[in-house]
Amino acid sequence: MSRTCPPRRFLAVASVAVVLVALAAATPAASSERRFTYTYESLVLNPGNVELEPWTTVRGGREDLYLRFEERIELEIGVFENVQMAWYLNGKAVTEATGGLLKKEFEFGGVSNEWKWKLLDPVADPVGLALYGEWTAAPSEAELEAKVIVDKRFGDVIVAANLVGEIEWELEQPDEVAQELVIEVDGGLAYLVTPEFGLGLELRNHTVFAGEGFEHSVVYAGPTLSYAAERWWVAFSVLPQVVDLGGLGTPQLQDLAHAERINARVLLGFDL
Repeated sequence: MSRTCPPRRFLAVASVAVVLVALAAATPAASSERRFTYTYESLVLNPGNVELEPWTTVRGGREDLYLRFEERIELEIGVFENVQMAWYLNGKAVTEATGGLLKKEFEFGGVSNEWKWKLLDPVADPVGLALYGEWTAAPSEAELEAKVIVDKRFGDVIVAANLVGEIEWELEQPDEVAQELVIEVDGGLAYLVTPEFGLGLELRNHTVFAGEGFEHSVVYAGPTLSYAAERWWVAFSVLPQVVDLGGLGTPQLQDLAHAERINARVLLGFDL
């Protein structure tokens, strides 16, 4: 389902947007900086605040050569008290070995829209709680995603966990639509070494049901680094695949047929 949209055009637009934001002069605004890259926290932007977030995700290593770059440009907006929304522009580039040949493609991933509602605050209340919903529309696929976000801050320690459900429909043939269900549990633990710099650990259990039923369930875990300044922030994580839960009891510790050996992600946030 690839489209021949030049990756350089997408990356150029993203780069220009980031540079313009970095150079823009604006009054300071409160950002909802993230301390993890896969695990969400319950904080939201204040009404009227706007933030630009470029995402880069790298997924690599399967049974054969496989390297995948995913790019997202997010415009995040505080809409009401405790409610924020965002629009995304998505794209990905994949290089893989197929049948002894090297295949390269770039795909426009469509647009996404998210809504996040903070119900409880992680500092003022016994626990932070938020609900999250997102839809994606692309030329040959559509997705719906929902999250329950729980977090808590204990002084310089931040703990967060997400329960995620996602359903995807993909047009494979003119009269054939494939459906995939993803259930994911994400968790993160971070320590703020200074008010700006955080060091932590993040864990993901990614489970997929497709076709006739269960496909795979893998666990990723690895370190996360974050830094938050007054008007911008950055978070970076590297998560190797630890174990294939669907293969427990077999000699195969990892599933490299359906999942990558390692995932890495970097997020940037700029106040507008």
